[in-house]
Amino acid sequence: MKTQAAVLTRPGEPIRMIDLDLEPPRAGEVLVAIGASGVCHSDLSVFTGRLPNPLPVVLGHEGAGTVVEVGEDVTELAAGDRVVLSWLTQCGRCFYCQHEQPSLCDSGTAAMARGTMPDGTTRYRWNGEPVYHMAGLGTFSRHCVVPARAAVKLPPEMDLAPASLIGCGVLTGFGAAVNTARVAVGESIAVIGCGGVGLNAIQGARISGASQIIAIDPSEERLAFAREFGATLTLQPGAELIRQIRKATEGRGVDAAIEVVGHQDTVRDAIRMTRRGGRAVLVGAGPDDVVVNVPSFTGIVMTEKTIRGSLYGSAHVHREVQRLIGLYEQKLLKLDELVTRTFEFPAVNDALDYCASGRGARAVLRF
Repeated sequence: MKTQAAVLTRPGEPIRMIDLDLEPPRAGEVLVAIGASGVCHSDLSVFTGRLPNPLPVVLGHEGAGTVVEVGEDVTELAAGDRVVLSWLTQCGRCFYCQHEQPSLCDSGTAAMARGTMPDGTTRYRWNGEPVYHMAGLGTFSRHCVVPARAAVKLPPEMDLAPASLIGCGVLTGFGAAVNTARVAVGESIAVIGCGGVGLNAIQGARISGASQIIAIDPSEERLAFAREFGATLTLQPGAELIRQIRKATEGRGVDAAIEVVGHQDTVRDAIRMTRRGGRAVLVGAGPDDVVVNVPSFTGIVMTEKTIRGSLYGSAHVHREVQRLIGLYEQKLLKLDELVTRTFEFPAVNDALDYCASGRGARAVLRF
């Protein structure tokens, strides 16, 4: 079949709308008609070339839609099911999945990095040549083929625009607080970066019972969002930031700092603002020249700080998505409020410009 898709052919050049050939689903796969797709900062980073990716590529990795067709051996989904998509398919069989670390799944992380399906091939074709799927999905397309394990059922009545955000920003940020940082009742937490992922880290900390949630961002607009989502103190980055953090925490620093930006200075600040014995959780997707540079003895041994990465919220996707839906239905988790701008597909370039502006929380493409 043919599908209209947003294709990046060269970093920084305008996205091209191209009618691609889309292969039907193979065994264990499903064809999904995309109804909504969030525009994540990682999409922007691939667009600009900050995050390298095989080209040409269909952008988008935060999507929700309706199952149109199922391949052989698919029993848990059927045509007509509404689903949210996961950009890290968890096989359930590898060492990591078997040891309760499914966010490190061998086949899922490999496919995400390659921009392919788990079998190493693509389903998109352009003039007979393969077109890659960003993060194994490629949701800036009217249709896409995904592994059935990457599609999680949604309640039939749920709006696909906020639902799409569960597939990346919500799961990543919420999980960083709940699963990776393991925020406990009464703790002090700092979140550096208050875009879509950071706001959900704030939500995760709030729902976990943190007594003090410090949000850090240069944008006053985003700090206002942070307060709405649960921040108890908002600060802007600068030379006085660490002093301000310590003043607010009786001189100690926070129990856990969650960094979602991926810049050298924010990584450094996250570690510095964490108290002795505390946790610095790194989430931000930065290039390889962003490094952790901490003295091993005085910075780690003598402080007993833990520095830990968080990939996809350290989450078991199917289990976590159902939990998030439950929290949303109980009105404990804010999803609708995350959608601050919608664009009609194919206005992908406009949506990326909005993302680059730093305004709002999340833009969503509607199809």
